[in-house]
Amino acid sequence: MNKEKIYKKFNYMFIIWIIILAIGLVRKTLQNDTFYTIKIGELILNNGIDMMDHFSFHTGLAYTYPHWLYDVFIYLIYHSFGYTGLYISSIVLLIVLILIVYRTNKKITSSYLISAFGTFLCALSISGFVTARAQLVSFILFALEIYFIESFLKNGKKRNLIGLLLVSLFLCNVHVAVWPFYYILYLPYLAEYLVALICQKVKLKKENKFVNFLKKKIVIEKNENVKYLFLTMILSLLTGLLTPIGDTPYTYLIKMMMGNSQKYVQEHQMLRWIDSPFTIIIAFETIFLAFFSKAKLRDLFMISGLVIMAVFSIRHISLLSLIGTICFTRIFSMFWSNFGFDIDKKVISFFNKMTVMIIAFFLVIIFTCLMISVHLKEEYVDHKLYPIEAVKYIKENMNIDEMRLFNDYNFGSYLLLNNIPVYIDSRADLYTKPFSGLDYDIFDDYEYIMGNYTEKFEFYKITDILIYKNNNHFCDILKNDGNYKIIYEDENFCLFKKLANISYSIKIS
Repeated sequence: MNKEKIYKKFNYMFIIWIIILAIGLVRKTLQNDTFYTIKIGELILNNGIDMMDHFSFHTGLAYTYPHWLYDVFIYLIYHSFGYTGLYISSIVLLIVLILIVYRTNKKITSSYLISAFGTFLCALSISGFVTARAQLVSFILFALEIYFIESFLKNGKKRNLIGLLLVSLFLCNVHVAVWPFYYILYLPYLAEYLVALICQKVKLKKENKFVNFLKKKIVIEKNENVKYLFLTMILSLLTGLLTPIGDTPYTYLIKMMMGNSQKYVQEHQMLRWIDSPFTIIIAFETIFLAFFSKAKLRDLFMISGLVIMAVFSIRHISLLSLIGTICFTRIFSMFWSNFGFDIDKKVISFFNKMTVMIIAFFLVIIFTCLMISVHLKEEYVDHKLYPIEAVKYIKENMNIDEMRLFNDYNFGSYLLLNNIPVYIDSRADLYTKPFSGLDYDIFDDYEYIMGNYTEKFEFYKITDILIYKNNNHFCDILKNDGNYKIIYEDENFCLFKKLANISYSIKIS
Protein backbone atom coordinates (compact mmCIF):
# COMPACT_ATOMS: atom_id res chain seq x y z
CA MET A 1 0.00 0.00 0.00
CA ASN A 2 1.47 3.38 -0.99
CA LYS A 3 2.08 6.22 1.42
CA GLU A 4 -0.99 8.26 0.42
CA LYS A 5 -3.37 5.34 0.92
CA ILE A 6 -1.84 4.52 4.31
CA TYR A 7 -2.37 8.10 5.49
CA LYS A 8 -5.94 8.22 4.16
CA LYS A 9 -6.76 4.96 5.90
CA PHE A 10 -5.47 6.33 9.19
CA ASN A 11 -7.36 9.58 8.61
CA TYR A 12 -10.73 7.83 8.15
CA MET A 13 -10.05 5.51 11.07
CA PHE A 14 -9.30 8.41 13.40
CA ILE A 15 -12.38 10.38 12.31
CA ILE A 16 -14.63 7.42 13.15
CA TRP A 17 -12.73 6.83 16.39
CA ILE A 18 -12.97 10.45 17.61
CA ILE A 19 -16.68 10.66 16.71
CA ILE A 20 -17.39 7.60 18.86
CA LEU A 21 -15.31 9.10 21.67
CA ALA A 22 -17.18 12.41 21.46
CA ILE A 23 -20.50 10.67 22.09
CA GLY A 24 -19.22 9.45 25.44
CA LEU A 25 -17.77 12.79 26.52
CA VAL A 26 -21.02 14.80 26.65
CA ARG A 27 -22.85 14.89 29.96
CA LYS A 28 -26.62 14.54 30.05
CA THR A 29 -27.37 17.01 32.88
CA LEU A 30 -28.30 20.50 31.67
CA GLN A 31 -27.03 23.82 33.06
CA ASN A 32 -29.14 26.75 34.23
CA ASP A 33 -28.50 28.95 31.18
CA THR A 34 -30.21 26.38 28.97
CA PHE A 35 -33.54 26.90 30.70
CA TYR A 36 -33.82 30.64 30.08
CA THR A 37 -32.44 30.13 26.57
CA ILE A 38 -35.42 27.90 25.75
CA LYS A 39 -37.90 30.42 27.11
CA ILE A 40 -36.37 33.41 25.34
CA GLY A 41 -36.30 31.50 22.05
CA GLU A 42 -40.02 30.87 22.45
CA LEU A 43 -40.61 34.55 23.25
CA ILE A 44 -38.70 35.71 20.15
CA LEU A 45 -40.65 33.43 17.83
CA ASN A 46 -43.98 34.53 19.31
CA ASN A 47 -43.36 38.23 19.96
CA GLY A 48 -40.13 39.24 18.24
CA ILE A 49 -37.30 41.17 19.86
CA ASP A 50 -38.40 44.24 21.79
CA MET A 51 -35.22 44.65 23.92
CA MET A 52 -37.24 44.29 27.15
CA ASP A 53 -37.31 41.62 29.85
CA HIS A 54 -40.50 39.56 30.24
CA PHE A 55 -39.56 37.00 32.88
CA SER A 56 -38.68 38.75 36.14
CA PHE A 57 -41.24 40.52 38.30
CA HIS A 58 -39.19 43.73 38.07
CA THR A 59 -40.94 46.08 35.69
CA GLY A 60 -39.28 47.99 32.89
CA LEU A 61 -35.98 46.10 32.73
CA ALA A 62 -34.17 46.41 29.41
CA TYR A 63 -32.81 43.15 27.97
CA THR A 64 -30.19 42.91 25.22
CA TYR A 65 -30.91 39.39 23.86
CA PRO A 66 -27.15 38.64 23.59
CA HIS A 67 -27.60 35.26 21.86
CA TRP A 68 -31.00 35.58 20.25
CA LEU A 69 -30.25 33.31 17.26
CA TYR A 70 -29.01 30.49 19.45
CA ASP A 71 -32.05 30.92 21.72
CA VAL A 72 -34.36 30.36 18.76
CA PHE A 73 -32.30 27.34 17.65
CA ILE A 74 -32.43 25.73 21.10
CA TYR A 75 -36.14 26.40 21.54
CA LEU A 76 -36.95 24.74 18.21
CA ILE A 77 -34.99 21.65 19.23
CA TYR A 78 -36.60 21.56 22.68
CA HIS A 79 -40.08 22.11 21.25
CA SER A 80 -39.67 19.21 18.82
CA PHE A 81 -37.55 16.72 20.78
CA GLY A 82 -37.50 17.84 24.43
CA TYR A 83 -34.48 17.49 26.70
CA THR A 84 -33.25 14.46 24.75
CA GLY A 85 -33.01 16.63 21.65
CA LEU A 86 -30.86 19.14 23.54
CA TYR A 87 -28.57 16.34 24.72
CA ILE A 88 -28.17 14.97 21.19
CA SER A 89 -27.64 18.46 19.75
CA SER A 90 -24.72 18.99 22.15
CA ILE A 91 -23.17 15.72 20.97
CA VAL A 92 -23.56 16.73 17.31
CA LEU A 93 -22.07 20.19 17.91
CA LEU A 94 -19.12 18.69 19.79
CA ILE A 95 -18.46 16.33 16.88
CA VAL A 96 -18.54 19.28 14.44
CA LEU A 97 -16.13 21.20 16.69
CA ILE A 98 -13.68 18.31 16.98
CA LEU A 99 -13.65 17.68 13.23
CA ILE A 100 -12.92 21.37 12.57
CA VAL A 101 -10.07 21.25 15.09
CA TYR A 102 -8.70 18.13 13.41
CA ARG A 103 -8.80 19.78 9.99
CA THR A 104 -7.12 22.89 11.42
CA ASN A 105 -4.40 20.79 13.02
CA LYS A 106 -3.72 19.07 9.70
CA LYS A 107 -3.54 22.47 8.03
CA ILE A 108 -0.86 23.77 10.41
CA THR A 109 1.22 20.62 10.90
CA SER A 110 0.79 18.40 7.78
CA SER A 111 1.18 15.46 10.18
CA TYR A 112 -1.78 13.11 10.50
CA LEU A 113 -0.62 11.47 13.71
CA ILE A 114 0.25 14.66 15.57
CA SER A 115 -2.95 16.29 14.33
CA ALA A 116 -4.89 13.34 15.71
CA PHE A 117 -3.07 13.51 19.04
CA GLY A 118 -3.70 17.26 19.36
CA THR A 119 -7.37 16.77 18.48
CA PHE A 120 -7.68 14.05 21.11
CA LEU A 121 -6.23 16.39 23.75
CA CYS A 122 -8.60 19.15 22.65
CA ALA A 123 -11.61 16.82 22.90
CA LEU A 124 -10.68 15.89 26.46
CA SER A 125 -9.94 19.44 27.61
CA ILE A 126 -13.03 21.04 26.03
CA SER A 127 -15.49 18.29 27.02
CA GLY A 128 -16.13 19.83 30.45
CA PHE A 129 -17.57 22.94 28.77
CA VAL A 130 -19.94 21.07 26.46
CA THR A 131 -23.62 21.61 27.19
CA ALA A 132 -26.62 23.25 25.54
CA ARG A 133 -25.31 26.82 25.83
CA ALA A 134 -24.39 29.43 23.26
CA GLN A 135 -20.70 29.01 24.05
CA LEU A 136 -20.68 25.64 22.29
CA VAL A 137 -21.53 27.29 18.96
CA SER A 138 -19.05 30.09 19.65
CA PHE A 139 -16.34 27.42 20.15
CA ILE A 140 -17.08 26.17 16.65
CA LEU A 141 -16.87 29.70 15.27
CA PHE A 142 -13.55 30.40 17.01
CA ALA A 143 -12.10 27.14 15.66
CA LEU A 144 -13.28 28.15 12.18
CA GLU A 145 -11.66 31.56 12.64
CA ILE A 146 -8.27 29.98 13.34
CA TYR A 147 -8.75 27.63 10.39
CA PHE A 148 -9.56 30.50 8.00
CA ILE A 149 -6.65 32.62 9.27
CA GLU A 150 -4.13 29.79 8.96
CA SER A 151 -5.49 28.78 5.55
CA PHE A 152 -5.25 32.33 4.23
CA LEU A 153 -1.68 32.75 5.47
CA LYS A 154 -0.79 29.50 3.77
CA ASN A 155 -2.54 29.85 0.41
CA GLY A 156 -3.68 33.49 0.18
CA LYS A 157 -7.14 32.54 -1.13
CA LYS A 158 -9.65 35.35 -0.60
CA ARG A 159 -12.50 32.95 0.20
CA ASN A 160 -10.93 32.50 3.63
CA LEU A 161 -11.39 36.22 4.29
CA ILE A 162 -15.07 35.88 3.40
CA GLY A 163 -15.20 33.01 5.89
CA LEU A 164 -13.75 35.29 8.58
CA LEU A 165 -16.39 37.94 7.90
CA LEU A 166 -19.12 35.31 8.17
CA VAL A 167 -17.67 34.09 11.48
CA SER A 168 -17.88 37.63 12.83
CA LEU A 169 -21.46 37.99 11.59
CA PHE A 170 -22.58 34.77 13.22
CA LEU A 171 -20.85 35.61 16.50
CA CYS A 172 -22.76 38.90 16.66
CA ASN A 173 -26.03 37.01 16.45
CA VAL A 174 -25.22 33.74 18.19
CA HIS A 175 -23.20 34.97 21.19
CA VAL A 176 -22.50 38.68 21.17
CA ALA A 177 -20.85 38.59 24.62
CA VAL A 178 -17.81 36.83 23.14
CA TRP A 179 -17.62 38.86 19.93
CA PRO A 180 -14.61 40.86 21.28
CA PHE A 181 -12.65 37.60 21.50
CA TYR A 182 -12.95 37.33 17.73
CA TYR A 183 -10.58 40.32 17.50
CA ILE A 184 -8.31 39.07 20.27
CA LEU A 185 -7.50 35.97 18.19
CA TYR A 186 -6.14 38.22 15.42
CA LEU A 187 -3.64 39.91 17.74
CA PRO A 188 -0.89 37.22 17.85
CA TYR A 189 -0.71 37.23 14.04
CA LEU A 190 -0.55 41.02 13.85
CA ALA A 191 2.02 41.17 16.66
CA GLU A 192 4.23 38.59 14.94
CA TYR A 193 4.13 40.62 11.73
CA LEU A 194 5.09 43.82 13.58
CA VAL A 195 7.98 42.06 15.31
CA ALA A 196 9.16 40.75 11.93
CA LEU A 197 9.10 44.30 10.54
CA ILE A 198 11.07 45.62 13.51
CA CYS A 199 13.66 42.83 13.21
CA GLN A 200 14.03 43.65 9.53
CA LYS A 201 14.66 47.32 10.24
CA VAL A 202 16.93 46.92 13.26
CA LYS A 203 20.35 45.39 12.67
CA LEU A 204 21.31 43.18 15.59
CA LYS A 205 24.84 42.10 16.42
CA LYS A 206 25.51 38.51 15.46
CA GLU A 207 27.68 37.88 18.52
CA ASN A 208 24.80 38.67 20.87
CA LYS A 209 24.15 35.30 22.56
CA PHE A 210 20.62 36.17 23.57
CA VAL A 211 19.69 37.13 20.01
CA ASN A 212 21.25 33.96 18.64
CA PHE A 213 19.30 31.91 21.19
CA LEU A 214 16.04 33.57 20.13
CA LYS A 215 16.80 32.92 16.45
CA LYS A 216 17.26 29.23 17.23
CA LYS A 217 14.12 28.92 19.32
CA ILE A 218 11.59 31.30 17.77
CA VAL A 219 10.30 31.35 14.21
CA ILE A 220 9.16 34.83 13.18
CA GLU A 221 7.28 34.91 9.91
CA LYS A 222 6.83 38.06 7.85
CA ASN A 223 3.79 36.97 5.88
CA GLU A 224 2.51 39.78 3.67
CA ASN A 225 -0.99 38.29 3.77
CA VAL A 226 -1.28 39.59 7.35
CA LYS A 227 -2.03 43.02 5.85
CA TYR A 228 -5.26 41.61 4.41
CA LEU A 229 -6.04 39.97 7.73
CA PHE A 230 -5.82 43.37 9.39
CA LEU A 231 -8.14 44.86 6.78
CA THR A 232 -10.61 41.98 7.30
CA MET A 233 -10.51 42.55 11.05
CA ILE A 234 -11.44 46.21 10.51
CA LEU A 235 -14.23 45.33 8.07
CA SER A 236 -15.57 42.81 10.58
CA LEU A 237 -16.52 45.70 12.83
CA LEU A 238 -19.33 46.49 10.40
CA THR A 239 -20.95 43.08 10.94
CA GLY A 240 -22.12 44.36 14.31
CA LEU A 241 -24.65 46.46 12.43
CA LEU A 242 -26.24 43.36 10.89
CA THR A 243 -28.21 42.28 13.94
CA PRO A 244 -31.73 42.91 15.29
CA ILE A 245 -30.35 43.94 18.69
CA GLY A 246 -29.30 47.51 17.92
CA ASP A 247 -25.94 48.69 19.22
CA THR A 248 -25.55 45.75 21.63
CA PRO A 249 -22.48 44.33 19.82
CA TYR A 250 -20.64 47.58 20.48
CA THR A 251 -21.90 48.33 23.99
CA TYR A 252 -22.31 44.94 25.68
CA LEU A 253 -18.69 44.50 26.82
CA ILE A 254 -18.49 48.07 28.11
CA LYS A 255 -21.67 47.69 30.15
CA MET A 256 -20.58 44.31 31.45
CA MET A 257 -17.25 45.73 32.64
CA MET A 258 -19.10 48.59 34.34
CA GLY A 259 -21.42 46.16 36.12
CA ASN A 260 -20.65 44.14 39.23
CA SER A 261 -21.73 40.65 38.16
CA GLN A 262 -18.08 39.71 37.60
CA LYS A 263 -17.52 39.97 41.35
CA TYR A 264 -20.13 37.34 42.12
CA VAL A 265 -20.50 34.92 39.20
CA GLN A 266 -18.09 32.00 39.57
CA GLU A 267 -17.01 31.83 35.93
CA HIS A 268 -15.74 35.41 36.17
CA GLN A 269 -13.51 34.70 39.19
CA MET A 270 -9.74 34.33 39.06
CA LEU A 271 -8.34 30.93 38.15
CA ARG A 272 -7.23 28.40 40.73
CA TRP A 273 -5.17 25.30 39.92
CA ILE A 274 -8.02 23.01 40.92
CA ASP A 275 -10.37 24.61 38.37
CA SER A 276 -8.65 23.06 35.35
CA PRO A 277 -5.35 21.25 36.07
CA PHE A 278 -5.37 19.44 32.70
CA THR A 279 -5.59 22.66 30.72
CA ILE A 280 -2.89 24.35 32.79
CA ILE A 281 -0.59 21.37 32.33
CA ILE A 282 -1.05 21.62 28.55
CA ALA A 283 -0.17 25.33 28.66
CA PHE A 284 3.06 24.73 30.57
CA GLU A 285 3.90 21.69 28.45
CA THR A 286 3.60 23.87 25.35
CA ILE A 287 6.08 26.40 26.73
CA PHE A 288 8.38 23.54 27.79
CA LEU A 289 8.40 22.02 24.29
CA ALA A 290 9.01 25.43 22.75
CA PHE A 291 12.09 25.87 24.95
CA PHE A 292 13.66 22.61 23.75
CA SER A 293 12.80 22.98 20.09
CA LYS A 294 11.32 25.77 17.98
CA ALA A 295 8.02 27.61 18.13
CA LYS A 296 6.32 30.20 16.01
CA LEU A 297 6.10 33.55 17.71
CA ARG A 298 2.35 33.71 17.05
CA ASP A 299 1.83 30.51 19.07
CA LEU A 300 3.82 31.84 22.01
CA PHE A 301 1.85 35.08 21.91
CA MET A 302 -1.43 33.17 21.69
CA ILE A 303 -0.66 30.77 24.54
CA SER A 304 0.70 33.51 26.79
CA GLY A 305 -2.26 35.79 26.14
CA LEU A 306 -4.82 33.05 26.74
CA VAL A 307 -3.08 31.96 29.95
CA ILE A 308 -3.21 35.54 31.25
CA MET A 309 -6.90 35.80 30.31
CA ALA A 310 -7.64 32.48 32.04
CA VAL A 311 -5.84 33.57 35.21
CA PHE A 312 -8.04 36.64 35.51
CA SER A 313 -11.31 34.91 34.57
CA ILE A 314 -12.19 31.21 34.80
CA ARG A 315 -14.52 31.47 31.79
CA HIS A 316 -11.48 31.96 29.53
CA ILE A 317 -10.18 28.47 30.36
CA SER A 318 -12.44 27.23 27.59
CA LEU A 319 -10.63 29.37 25.01
CA LEU A 320 -7.28 28.18 26.34
CA SER A 321 -8.52 24.59 26.11
CA LEU A 322 -9.63 25.07 22.52
CA ILE A 323 -7.13 27.42 20.87
CA GLY A 324 -4.27 26.51 23.20
CA THR A 325 -4.31 22.87 22.16
CA ILE A 326 -4.16 23.89 18.50
CA CYS A 327 -1.04 25.93 19.25
CA PHE A 328 0.32 22.99 21.25
CA THR A 329 -0.19 20.70 18.24
CA ARG A 330 1.98 22.87 15.99
CA ILE A 331 4.71 23.24 18.62
CA PHE A 332 4.65 19.48 19.24
CA SER A 333 5.04 18.91 15.50
CA MET A 334 7.97 21.32 15.34
CA PHE A 335 9.54 19.52 18.32
CA TRP A 336 9.71 16.25 16.36
CA SER A 337 10.77 17.99 13.16
CA ASN A 338 13.63 19.61 15.05
CA PHE A 339 15.12 16.13 15.46
CA GLY A 340 14.44 15.19 11.84
CA PHE A 341 11.93 12.54 12.90
CA ASP A 342 9.07 11.79 10.48
CA ILE A 343 6.55 10.47 13.02
CA ASP A 344 3.92 9.68 10.39
CA LYS A 345 6.28 7.52 8.40
CA LYS A 346 7.50 5.67 11.48
CA VAL A 347 4.25 5.15 13.36
CA ILE A 348 1.12 5.37 11.17
CA SER A 349 1.77 2.04 9.47
CA PHE A 350 1.63 0.46 12.95
CA PHE A 351 -1.83 1.96 13.63
CA ASN A 352 -3.08 0.73 10.28
CA LYS A 353 -2.49 -2.90 11.21
CA MET A 354 -5.78 -4.77 11.48
CA THR A 355 -5.06 -6.02 15.01
CA VAL A 356 -4.20 -2.55 16.27
CA MET A 357 -7.28 -1.05 14.61
CA ILE A 358 -9.57 -3.65 16.19
CA ILE A 359 -8.04 -3.08 19.64
CA ALA A 360 -8.31 0.72 19.26
CA PHE A 361 -11.97 0.56 18.22
CA PHE A 362 -12.72 -1.97 20.95
CA LEU A 363 -11.21 0.29 23.62
CA VAL A 364 -12.96 3.45 22.47
CA ILE A 365 -16.31 1.66 22.15
CA ILE A 366 -15.93 0.20 25.65
CA PHE A 367 -15.02 3.65 27.03
CA THR A 368 -17.94 5.30 25.24
CA CYS A 369 -20.41 2.65 26.42
CA LEU A 370 -19.21 3.04 30.00
CA MET A 371 -19.53 6.82 29.83
CA ILE A 372 -22.98 6.64 28.24
CA SER A 373 -24.13 4.20 30.92
CA VAL A 374 -23.01 6.73 33.54
CA HIS A 375 -24.67 9.64 31.72
CA LEU A 376 -27.94 7.78 31.26
CA LYS A 377 -28.21 7.50 35.04
CA GLU A 378 -28.00 11.28 35.29
CA GLU A 379 -31.09 13.46 35.29
CA TYR A 380 -31.57 16.11 32.64
CA VAL A 381 -32.56 18.40 35.53
CA ASP A 382 -30.67 17.69 38.76
CA HIS A 383 -33.21 17.65 41.61
CA LYS A 384 -30.49 18.74 44.05
CA LEU A 385 -29.80 21.91 42.06
CA TYR A 386 -33.28 22.74 40.73
CA PRO A 387 -36.55 22.84 42.71
CA ILE A 388 -38.54 20.41 40.57
CA GLU A 389 -41.06 19.41 43.24
CA ALA A 390 -41.25 22.91 44.71
CA VAL A 391 -42.18 24.26 41.28
CA LYS A 392 -44.95 21.68 40.98
CA TYR A 393 -46.26 22.75 44.38
CA ILE A 394 -46.21 26.44 43.44
CA LYS A 395 -48.03 25.85 40.15
CA GLU A 396 -50.68 23.68 41.80
CA ASN A 397 -51.30 25.66 45.00
CA MET A 398 -50.33 29.29 44.53
CA ASN A 399 -51.45 32.24 42.45
CA ILE A 400 -48.37 32.94 40.35
CA ASP A 401 -49.77 36.23 39.03
CA GLU A 402 -50.00 37.72 42.53
CA MET A 403 -46.83 36.36 44.13
CA ARG A 404 -43.44 38.11 44.17
CA LEU A 405 -40.94 35.34 44.74
CA PHE A 406 -37.42 35.88 46.03
CA ASN A 407 -35.26 33.03 44.73
CA ASP A 408 -31.66 31.89 44.67
CA TYR A 409 -29.63 32.85 41.60
CA ASN A 410 -28.65 29.35 40.50
CA PHE A 411 -32.15 28.06 39.82
CA GLY A 412 -33.88 31.24 38.68
CA SER A 413 -33.75 30.09 35.06
CA TYR A 414 -35.60 26.88 35.90
CA LEU A 415 -38.40 28.92 37.51
CA LEU A 416 -38.44 31.14 34.44
CA LEU A 417 -38.84 28.09 32.18
CA ASN A 418 -41.91 27.16 34.23
CA ASN A 419 -43.51 30.60 33.82
CA ILE A 420 -42.80 31.68 37.39
CA PRO A 421 -41.64 35.33 37.53
CA VAL A 422 -38.25 35.54 39.23
CA TYR A 423 -36.32 37.94 41.38
CA ILE A 424 -33.06 36.95 39.66
CA ASP A 425 -31.71 34.32 37.27
CA SER A 426 -28.48 33.50 35.46
CA ARG A 427 -28.89 36.36 32.99
CA ALA A 428 -26.55 38.04 35.44
CA ASP A 429 -25.90 41.32 33.64
CA LEU A 430 -29.63 42.02 33.28
CA TYR A 431 -29.83 42.80 36.99
CA THR A 432 -26.92 45.24 37.18
CA LYS A 433 -27.23 49.02 36.90
CA PRO A 434 -25.56 49.49 33.48
CA PHE A 435 -28.05 47.11 31.86
CA SER A 436 -31.20 47.60 33.94
CA GLY A 437 -31.10 51.41 33.86
CA LEU A 438 -32.32 51.48 37.48
CA ASP A 439 -30.80 53.65 40.21
CA TYR A 440 -30.40 50.60 42.45
CA ASP A 441 -28.63 47.31 41.83
CA ILE A 442 -30.73 44.13 42.00
CA PHE A 443 -27.66 41.90 41.90
CA ASP A 444 -26.02 43.71 44.81
CA ASP A 445 -29.21 43.46 46.84
CA TYR A 446 -29.32 39.73 46.20
CA GLU A 447 -25.72 39.18 47.28
CA TYR A 448 -26.12 41.10 50.54
CA ILE A 449 -29.70 40.11 51.31
CA MET A 450 -28.96 38.50 54.68
CA GLY A 451 -27.70 41.77 56.13
CA ASN A 452 -31.00 43.62 55.69
CA TYR A 453 -33.51 41.16 54.27
CA THR A 454 -36.50 42.71 56.09
CA GLU A 455 -35.90 46.08 54.48
CA LYS A 456 -35.15 44.63 51.03
CA PHE A 457 -38.14 42.30 51.07
CA GLU A 458 -40.32 45.28 51.85
CA PHE A 459 -38.69 47.32 49.08
CA TYR A 460 -39.29 44.60 46.46
CA LYS A 461 -42.69 43.68 47.99
CA ILE A 462 -41.60 40.06 48.38
CA THR A 463 -44.43 37.69 49.34
CA ASP A 464 -42.60 34.34 49.11
CA ILE A 465 -39.04 33.05 49.37
CA LEU A 466 -37.69 29.90 47.70
CA ILE A 467 -34.08 29.10 48.61
CA TYR A 468 -31.65 26.23 49.04
CA LYS A 469 -32.00 24.41 52.33
CA ASN A 470 -28.69 22.65 52.97
CA ASN A 471 -25.70 24.60 54.28
CA ASN A 472 -27.68 27.81 53.89
CA HIS A 473 -27.49 30.19 56.83
CA PHE A 474 -30.21 32.36 55.32
CA CYS A 475 -32.64 29.44 55.49
CA ASP A 476 -31.89 29.02 59.20
CA ILE A 477 -32.43 32.74 59.77
CA LEU A 478 -35.87 32.70 58.14
CA LYS A 479 -36.89 29.58 60.08
CA ASN A 480 -36.20 31.46 63.29
CA ASP A 481 -37.99 34.63 62.15
CA GLY A 482 -41.59 34.62 63.34
CA ASN A 483 -42.69 36.72 60.36
CA TYR A 484 -42.10 33.85 57.92
CA LYS A 485 -43.56 30.36 57.75
CA ILE A 486 -42.51 27.32 55.72
CA ILE A 487 -45.28 26.21 53.36
CA TYR A 488 -43.19 23.69 51.43
CA GLU A 489 -39.99 21.82 52.30
CA ASP A 490 -38.06 18.90 50.82
CA GLU A 491 -34.50 17.60 51.12
CA ASN A 492 -32.96 20.48 49.19
CA PHE A 493 -35.34 23.48 49.18
CA CYS A 494 -37.51 25.56 51.47
CA LEU A 495 -40.43 27.74 50.41
CA PHE A 496 -41.40 30.49 52.88
CA LYS A 497 -44.35 32.88 52.95
CA LYS A 498 -44.70 36.09 54.89
CA LEU A 499 -47.27 35.50 57.64
CA ALA A 500 -49.25 38.58 56.69
CA ASN A 501 -50.02 36.99 53.32
CA ILE A 502 -50.25 33.32 54.18
CA SER A 503 -53.24 31.59 52.67
CA TYR A 504 -51.96 28.17 51.58
CA SER A 505 -51.81 24.88 53.40
CA ILE A 506 -48.45 23.73 54.73
CA LYS A 507 -46.82 20.82 52.95
CA ILE A 508 -43.73 18.97 54.19
CA SER A 509 -42.41 16.25 51.92
